[in-house]
Amino acid sequence: MTFDLTPEQQSLVDRVRAAVAAGPTLKSLQALLHRDAVPTTLVVEEVSMSDAGLGAQLGFSALAGGTAGPVMALPGLLGSEDALAAVGEEHPIRARLVAAAVALGVARAAIAHAVAAMKAAGVKPGPDEQRPHWVIADSATEVEAARMVTYRAAQALDHNESDAAVLVARAKAFAANAAEHAADAAIRMEGPGGYVRGGVLERLTRDARTLAVILTP
Repeated sequence: MTFDLTPEQQSLVDRVRAAVAAGPTLKSLQALLHRDAVPTTLVVEEVSMSDAGLGAQLGFSALAGGTAGPVMALPGLLGSEDALAAVGEEHPIRARLVAAAVALGVARAAIAHAVAAMKAAGVKPGPDEQRPHWVIADSATEVEAARMVTYRAAQALDHNESDAAVLVARAKAFAANAAEHAADAAIRMEGPGGYVRGGVLERLTRDARTLAVILTP
């Protein structure tokens, strides 16, 4: 199964990346949101690669008509669980889709961090037990599969398909698991030295754990 982005969707992703690189704000990113589920998923996923809290706030405030207050206490999702769950009670299906998109961003960020660590350490293919690079390949495959499942669920929601709710719940669970596995794989790759308080992996691991327990199907 493949999911090729249309030129319009790719252009949207490119604009989001440019906005994130320029220093995003909730207001500037809200202007890129679309009422349909697929483009919203793409926007939230890209934003969540750099800040899961901002990605979640963006997606969930869109569900509330752009009126939701701040849900971030710290970079990432820490302190946001109650606010996210509250919005999810009102919009359960779309809220789970937003959570899936956030999880995809977290997972991709973890994989990117691990690959950068591999390159910096000069890790090459081979039986390196200290830096088991193959776990990154396995995790990256799982993340790509989760992306396809999530995009398919978003498409089903846009088309009002009868099984959309089931597909979205499945996508949220799959993407959340993929995010946890990606964070764990990144830690295995970089070693305990990469898991320091306030570091990237500490934040990504915390975000992945949060996504696994909120808005459960």
